[in-house]
Order: sequence, then structure tokens, then C-alpha cells
Amino acid sequence: MSAQELCPICGEGHVTASVQMVEYEYKGHKAELPSHYKQCDTCTSDFAGMAESKLNKRIVMAFRKQVDGLLTGDEITALRKQYKLTQAQAARLFGGGPVAFSKYENDDVAQSEAMDTLLRLVRRSPAAFWALVEEKGLQADFTQQREPVRADVQGTVQLISLPRVQNNTIRPDPHYAPRAFRRFRQGAVSCQR
Repeated sequence: MSAQELCPICGEGHVTASVQMVEYEYKGHKAELPSHYKQCDTCTSDFAGMAESKLNKRIVMAFRKQVDGLLTGDEITALRKQYKLTQAQAARLFGGGPVAFSKYENDDVAQSEAMDTLLRLVRRSPAAFWALVEEKGLQADFTQQREPVRADVQGTVQLISLPRVQNNTIRPDPHYAPRAFRRFRQGAVSCQR
């Protein structure tokens, strides 16, 4: 037999978890969202404890992300699992702080538009993911095999590097490590390390 939680308000009754649908509006968009709370069977008081408040906040944040056109927590989790990343690895790779991905995935906070754009790009392109891994110098952290990337552009590749102009002479910048660029016959340019 499980002991029921005593009411913190009257101290006599027992509380039960309840859910009620509540209309919520954000930026002109309305939705019926579940609101979690507890209710006493003696004094009939209803209240939201810490767990219910946290759950309610996450439900509202998920709705706001959806209205703002941002990836939801579930979509971010799927992206991270697509590349077999831990939350800590994702935070190191994409930025945002050591526990950012836990907060994004649980809908505790909304990611910035810039972060959302980066995540969408990587979700769409494994080549962009691996380029970011190389850019951040995290190749050793990612042991899974790279998936073959389909080349959309065919042609001869010519490597060029970007020099720095100083006193009307071209000299390499000692503080800047330029990447070689591939120049394709058709005129497309892409970055290559």
C-alpha cells in the first residue's frame, strides 16, 4: 500500500494529481495545453508543487518554440541521436554552455535563432556536421564512421589559399590559418581543410 501525500495546506487531507486543459495564447496563437496540479480531498485546495510547475513550464515552452518556428526538444534529441552524440558532446560542438542541450531537449529554454539555424543545417547535411567537427578540432571525440557524402558538383578541383595584403605586398597572416578553397569548373566554391 502506498502512502498518499498529505495536504501541505490543511495537513489533514490527501492530495491527488490532476490535469486540466487550459487555453493559452502566445503571439496570437491559441492552444489548449494541459495544466498539472494537485488537489486536496479534504479542503479542496488546488496547487502546483515544484514537479508540476516544472512540467507546466516545459509544456508552455514547447508551445512557444513551435509558434516561433524553432526545433522542439524532441527534434533536437533526434538530431543529437542521429549523430550518436551525448549532450555534453553536442554542447562542446555547437556551443551554448555545458548543459545547454539538456535544457533545449527538455524544453526548459528555447535555443537562439542562430543555434536553431545551425542545428537545422547539420540535421540536413552530414557534410556540414563533419566540417563543424573538424573546425572545432573534435575529431578524436567522434569515433563513429563518417557516412559517405554525395558530391553535388562534379569537376576538376583547384586548391587556392587566401593571402593577406600588408604594405601593398601579399604576405600570409601569422594569426590566421586560412583554409584552402575548392574552385570547381562550374564556378561553385566550397571549403576544404
